[in-house]
Amino acid sequence: MDTGAALRVSRVLLTGPPGIGKTTLCKKLALMMEEQSYKFDGFYTEEVRGQSGSRIGFDVVLMKNRDEKSTLARIENVINQSQHSKYKVGNYHVFLNDFEATVLPVFDSNADILIIDEIGKMELFSQRFHDKIVKLFFGTSKIPFIIATIPQMHKVPQRHLSLFQKLHADKRCKIINVNRQNRDNLPGEIFPLISQGTQAPFF
Repeated sequence: MDTGAALRVSRVLLTGPPGIGKTTLCKKLALMMEEQSYKFDGFYTEEVRGQSGSRIGFDVVLMKNRDEKSTLARIENVINQSQHSKYKVGNYHVFLNDFEATVLPVFDSNADILIIDEIGKMELFSQRFHDKIVKLFFGTSKIPFIIATIPQMHKVPQRHLSLFQKLHADKRCKIINVNRQNRDNLPGEIFPLISQGTQAPFF
């Protein structure tokens, strides 16, 4: 076997502080893939802002149908008492059922590229999502290329530390720290990896 092909990068993991532009980068890559007629699927997480302009929560948006959104989280003072969740991150209540109903079917896609924004604390409240991620990265998934956003290691919940350590150690993964200096150039740097990664391996 050609060891170069065996170690070909097939997963790009974007990390960096909140608000640095990881989601914007995913959306730019999706646009580039759309222009080149790549078969891709996935979701991204977007901020929701109230009338005052302050952030009140997050929605999940499907890459292939951006009109289809579901609520991921809302701050406590914009939801009813009946909507309060036992799953919370700070002042945000996480709507796990809505999230799972929208996102879990994405993992059964026959796409060549899957975009997952993000594998974070809110999303990992879902054991079913966690199990899908483990299967996608370390199991029997046939998806050739994955782009995902992940937290910085010092922000990873302790109970999920081993998952992210495995992702960082996986030779098929390229970990990219997104910052203000590199974020505008990253789409052009990552896109060739997608082209290479979606080609059939050589034996």
